[in-house]
Order: sequence, then C-alpha cells, then structure tokens
Amino acid sequence: MDPPTAIDSAVGHLGDEKNARPASTFPVGHADVDLPGLYSWWVDDAGRRALGTVFDTELPGLIYGGQAGASSSRAGVERSATLKSRIRGNHLRGNISSSTFRKTLSAVLFIPLDLRLERPGKLDAMSNRAVTSWIHTHLRVATFGWKDRSSLAALEDDVLKRLDPPLNLMGMSPSPVRSRLKVLRRQLT
Repeated sequence: MDPPTAIDSAVGHLGDEKNARPASTFPVGHADVDLPGLYSWWVDDAGRRALGTVFDTELPGLIYGGQAGASSSRAGVERSATLKSRIRGNHLRGNISSSTFRKTLSAVLFIPLDLRLERPGKLDAMSNRAVTSWIHTHLRVATFGWKDRSSLAALEDDVLKRLDPPLNLMGMSPSPVRSRLKVLRRQLT
C-alpha cells in the first residue's frame, strides 16, 4: 500500500468529526495552530437543522473549509496568518468584511437570528454578537497545520474538492445550496 499523500492526510483529518473541537474553547485541543494550515467547520444537530431549514434540505455535519496563511503567487504576497490568528481573529471575533465564513453564516442566519445591517456589508453590534454566540453554541472546528505557505492554496483546492463542504463557493461545483447561498450573500452588500 502506498503511503498517504498530503491531500489524503488532510482530507482524513479534516473530514473526521472526532478531530473537531468546540469553537467556544478554540484553540484548546488543537495542535499546530501557530502554523498556517487548513480548517474545517462542523455543525451540531440543532445548528444543522437551523441551516438546513433555510435551504429546505438536510446538510451534512461538515459545512465549510478554508485555509490560513497561504502565499498568493498571483499577487506576490507572503501571508503571515496562522490557524490561530485566522480562526480566532477573523472567524470567531471578526465581522462579515473580514471573514468569508462569517459572512456566509450571517447571510444564512439573517432571518432566523433577526440580524440587522448597520450599513451594507456590516452587521450592527448586536447582530455581530448574535452570530458569535451561534458559532460558539453550534460549531466545532478541526485544524490541520501545514508549514509550506507556497503550496497551501493548491492543497486547499484539492482538499475542498474531496470534502465538498456545502457552504464553500469559490472553485466548487454548482449545487442548489450554493445557488441559494449566493443570493443570500448578495443581500448583505
């Protein structure tokens, strides 16, 4: 048997719910969070029902994946983000302009949580706190450290194609959930 590839290792780790830890205690229980890398977001049953209701379909537990710290060869930019800085700073404590994931959740939960915009592209403070509370209550995150920033974006693309999280849009195959999500996200801008 051939040894697992980096893609296989990342898919195996991020695609296994047992590796996800509560968002409310992040980064406790996570190794390598001071490195760049990949992450996957998992939702509990109550959260899955809430999200699924908006799309009129049942969603899997693994809802989203992303990366922290990939270099951009196209823009010639060396990123300094780590898993800890990206997840804690942008996804858990950020706003919809600093986190695609947070914008996606806010778009889906806009009506169920009665969220409000302060202005286009910005939730008011109470709504931002409500999204944070929902994340802490319903989500868990798995992390996969990866030292090579220059290969991280390609690894992310390959891993996401295999995991196929329904709330990821960029580079993903079309689906009814993704079509609806695009409409919901436009309403925030």
